[in-house]
Amino acid sequence: MNPGRAAVYARLAAEAGRYPDLALEPLELRGVAERDQALAHAIYDAALRRWITIRQLARVHLRQPWEQLEPAVVGALLGGAAQLLFFDRVPPHAALDETVEWTKSAAPRAAGLVNAVLRRISELIEREPTGEPRRASAWTNSRDEVPLAEGSALRLGAACLPEEQLARAAAAAGIPLWQVRHWADHLGEDDAVHAAWHSIGAGPTVLNVQAAREAPAGGRVLQHRAPGHMVFTGSRAELLSLLARHPDVWVQDSTSAAAVSLLEGSGPGPIIDLCAGRGTKTRQLLARFPNARIVACEVSEPRLGDLRSLAAGSAGRLEARYPPEILGALRSRCDVVVADVPCSNSGVLARRVEARHRCSPRQLARLTAQQKEILAGAVSLLRPGGQLLYSTCSLEPEENQQIAAWLVAAHGLSLAREHLILPDGGPGRPPSEYRDGGYAALLVRPSAQSPVSVAGIH
Repeated sequence: MNPGRAAVYARLAAEAGRYPDLALEPLELRGVAERDQALAHAIYDAALRRWITIRQLARVHLRQPWEQLEPAVVGALLGGAAQLLFFDRVPPHAALDETVEWTKSAAPRAAGLVNAVLRRISELIEREPTGEPRRASAWTNSRDEVPLAEGSALRLGAACLPEEQLARAAAAAGIPLWQVRHWADHLGEDDAVHAAWHSIGAGPTVLNVQAAREAPAGGRVLQHRAPGHMVFTGSRAELLSLLARHPDVWVQDSTSAAAVSLLEGSGPGPIIDLCAGRGTKTRQLLARFPNARIVACEVSEPRLGDLRSLAAGSAGRLEARYPPEILGALRSRCDVVVADVPCSNSGVLARRVEARHRCSPRQLARLTAQQKEILAGAVSLLRPGGQLLYSTCSLEPEENQQIAAWLVAAHGLSLAREHLILPDGGPGRPPSEYRDGGYAALLVRPSAQSPVSVAGIH
């Protein structure tokens, strides 16, 4: 059988065994021909992204609860159904035969069940006389439509999706129902449905060119509607080549970049990027404050290595440190602290495929406790009058506005301004319109000499 598909089924079976805490490691494809690797990665991505959609369609034809199936059976159903629903160029018989063949070795007694359920799912798909799947030009959140990443919708021969609007959107887009209902509670139903639909396709590669001496040019780059940003449409190898030629350009969505724009002028004291990751916002800070000393902090050794490489080319302006190393040394001395904290990623589910499966009240409670712990350290670093930039790639008020309110109430900071940016663009829309969702707030530690008043919210 095809080794690429076999690797996908095996990995999906492993993921089913630990669901919803999916692994972050890339799909391992040793021994798979290069021509087959792209298809294997695409099947795996579709199965993770539309896991909940596939589960909904499979449940219609199962006699036992999905949750009671063996992990190998779940992996086979996910991989096989993903091909039937989302890959027109894979012949249905090939997807069925390969999946059943793998199941015979991984879960022999379940091969008949997998064959039967996948055949029923295949039969659900309405087809043109040519055999091509029938599509609606756009998704309307109907019970017999499955939205597709290119903006159209797959037509089903039966109303298999839930009756209630939010439950239907959640199942169709592959988002937990709790998450969609939570969005509806604070964003409204229309924006909740849009956020779910926005997540079904991978986001484009957006470049920050605000600091570029010469913006990239050529057929692989397009102008983005956000000023100072472009969209890259080429291969990974071409992207790496472009970034090597333009060291003052980096990959960053416009929503992420908008957070740093909230900062006001900085004084001579240090600027701390407290959760720097691989240095995206660190690059912005270097460009925005050319005379400032910047310290980028990270607890992950591989990411800290990336920051050290960035520091090596900064002419001494940037240091890369573990957070504990600076909490005591720079206490009450910093002009700016940037805290782009770990969060639910609910504003970037198009990019963070695995994050959708972890959405729950329990996860939010865990994350907000972690965020408050990080921010307590961040506040201790601020000098009087210093600025704290708090940001997330979340849409959740518990991680956003409520954390800002906590900083005001518990730590005496003043809220200068904040913004919540909703996801935009999405399936079938031009990549120049795409943006992630996210939140940012600028808070100020009051100065005894010059109290800071609270400005309006943007």
